[in-house]
Amino acid sequence: MDLWLSVIPPIVAIIFAIWTKQVIPSLLIGLWIGSFILTQSFFGSFYKTVDYITGVLTTSGNIHVVLFLYIFSGLVALIQLSGGIQAFAKFVGKYIDSSQKTFVALWALLPVTFVDCGFRVVATGAIIKPLAEKYKIAKERLAYMLNNSSSPVILLIPIATTFVGYIIGVVQNGMNTTGIEGSAFSYYLQSLPYQFFSYFSILIALTTIMPKLNLGPMKELIQNHSSKKADLQTEFAEDMSHHHKAETSKDQTGNAMKGNMEHNHDMNQEPSLKPKLMNLLIPLLTLIPLSFFLMIGSEESSKAMLVALILTLIVTFLLYFFQGLKLAEQVDNFIKGGNKLIVTIGILIVAWPISTVSQDLGLTTLIENTLSNTISSTFVPVITFVVTAAVSYFIGSSWGSWALMMPVAFTLAVATGASIPMIVAAVLSGGTFGDVTSPVSGMTAMSAGIAEADHMKYVKAMSPYNLGAGVLAASAFFLVPIVF
Repeated sequence: MDLWLSVIPPIVAIIFAIWTKQVIPSLLIGLWIGSFILTQSFFGSFYKTVDYITGVLTTSGNIHVVLFLYIFSGLVALIQLSGGIQAFAKFVGKYIDSSQKTFVALWALLPVTFVDCGFRVVATGAIIKPLAEKYKIAKERLAYMLNNSSSPVILLIPIATTFVGYIIGVVQNGMNTTGIEGSAFSYYLQSLPYQFFSYFSILIALTTIMPKLNLGPMKELIQNHSSKKADLQTEFAEDMSHHHKAETSKDQTGNAMKGNMEHNHDMNQEPSLKPKLMNLLIPLLTLIPLSFFLMIGSEESSKAMLVALILTLIVTFLLYFFQGLKLAEQVDNFIKGGNKLIVTIGILIVAWPISTVSQDLGLTTLIENTLSNTISSTFVPVITFVVTAAVSYFIGSSWGSWALMMPVAFTLAVATGASIPMIVAAVLSGGTFGDVTSPVSGMTAMSAGIAEADHMKYVKAMSPYNLGAGVLAASAFFLVPIVF
């Protein structure tokens, strides 16, 4: 069999994903085509496709990741239902008296909103938006700060986030593809110093807190808003009275969210309990130490995180139950919250086997025979970053691009002798670039929607910043392997 056939499944999946903006159907098409090439039978290809999908679900590590993602999303929904976010919003509002302090508060909320990108954007938006309107902050500027303080930051937090579970899954997939043994979590930890796009995008975003350091369309927006004159105190008081009702009365996420809802948690519902800070803090202060404790020395990091999450869920259920929140309502909202990550889970379930079918067709051998002697390991990280960034930009999905590119990147790294941690970082950085930059990204649309910003005006305003961070990241992925 021609080894070049092994590249068809991932290439077809990427092309269809860019064309349709639908990752799961694209992955399924790629998987089926690979199965057809293997079996040379129409009906047999469907049987083989089913075998590949069911095969990944019989691996305990994969099941741990799937359960972690579902339960985590359900836990986030329970926290919102409890009123913990509303209580924190009231607490924070007492200490803000300027636009710059508003942005400082936005970033300072990370310790209580870092568990998930959707949770981070919507919860922080609910807290900060009234203050942003009070101090005449441009909506597009608020959207930029919400978006760039989410996935670039959360990617760097190696515990108690939905990202960790998913990243372990895709890294493990790359390891399985190339036969590398060891801990997927360990490779993720080793990649953190090389997450160049996250570092540069965070640095640029923090720098732009100072109005004078903005440029281009964003600078014009700041100047336009600073020239407006109004009775700010009256406007703020009116907004605080109707803010939460307005949030629940309309869909603000825009059409770009359709088909790309991987992080979209419905945080706009009214709480069922009297808002209390402890309803937010206790679950977080249970999950984080438990995760650290159970993962120390654990040979199965995904299992340790799942156990910590289950114990935290039990504590959370009891905490809210003794405050009067009925068990039936908690279970109902937990299931609804978990279901919001079904698309993400689906991506994983069909992305895992597409790398397997490519290997069965000889992808590793092909790369070893054709690229190991033609591409220097020095250039592999920057090539990986640029290609992943392009894929994520066109399909609008960081997690989709990670699933598509990680097995290919691992194979290329092994064939050329490139640094595995740096390759992992290049894939994750490239996906993050698209997540915060692409006009069709779910997170871009969500950030604009929560800030009530015009979507394309926001994209135009933030693009110079993220493109600049992307160029700096590409330069780092090129220079670091040469220097070190």
